[in-house]
Amino acid sequence: MPVKVGFNHIAIWDEYMEPQIQEYEQEPIEKGKIVFYGPSYFTRWSAKRGFIPLADSLPGASGAKCCINRGFGSSCAEQQLYYYPRTIRPLEPAVLVYQPGYGNGAAFGYTAEEQFELVQRVVAYTLHDFPEAKVYLIGVNLGRDKRESAARFDNYLKEFAAATDRVIYGDLTAFGKLNSDQFYVEDKVHYNQKGYDLFAEFFRDLLRDELAKF
Repeated sequence: MPVKVGFNHIAIWDEYMEPQIQEYEQEPIEKGKIVFYGPSYFTRWSAKRGFIPLADSLPGASGAKCCINRGFGSSCAEQQLYYYPRTIRPLEPAVLVYQPGYGNGAAFGYTAEEQFELVQRVVAYTLHDFPEAKVYLIGVNLGRDKRESAARFDNYLKEFAAATDRVIYGDLTAFGKLNSDQFYVEDKVHYNQKGYDLFAEFFRDLLRDELAKF
């Protein structure tokens, strides 16, 4: 598969993504937790953006903070694969919540099939590196993204999860509560606080068994 992102969007990679990764590398390493990995849906879920942070929104059953945010904005599966050794492997996650997204990869020129191939590699590395870990693979919200290619990509994720041990598909489309513009900021892509409240509701249900362990 040809690498497209590095050549077409090198400024984004070097000037925006790499500093985000370096910032994460300065944080203490907390192993064995629930790690969220993906694009700006997770990146923006932070106090820096004026929102209740992901870790505060999804505490464990005991009230302990058990979720770690490793989202980095503008990324697609290409960079998520590239940065996996630096962002995910050191944390030795008990659970990886992986939302590759679709829109960024499509904008960078990747087909649904090419993106899916890259996603499979991220998941394969996780399952190999951490034999007890689970991966929650989060699909596309087709209530917002109505492209046929997005639906095709989402179906690949769903079928892959169904056929792969320790991989669980998270169905944002079936959740159905994040379709209205009222839950998004002006760009109509990223969540506002009400949107993040619903996003947290989605994950509290999806990760109920995992959160109960903390």
